[in-house]
Amino acid sequence: MNFHLTVITPQRVVLNTEVTAIVVPGEDGHIGVLANHAPLITTLTPGRLAVTLASGERQTFQIGSGFLDVLSNEATLLTQTLQSNPPA
Repeated sequence: MNFHLTVITPQRVVLNTEVTAIVVPGEDGHIGVLANHAPLITTLTPGRLAVTLASGERQTFQIGSGFLDVLSNEATLLTQTLQSNPPA
């Protein structure tokens, strides 16, 4: 099952896509989000964002500090910086 992910930096909307899972660096450890996740608002620390797209493709990014809001199969991630990691 999919949900919608929007990743926003101060410069622009970086991602606006359907995903099956994300893993974000939370204050107390990594947080995994799947479809139908309970409502959540949390702060994020600099670290690795892992995204599994609806197509099954996996992407990773380095993010700066920020916030994640999850509600009704919509995840919005606000971050100061985002850099794409090259495929392993």
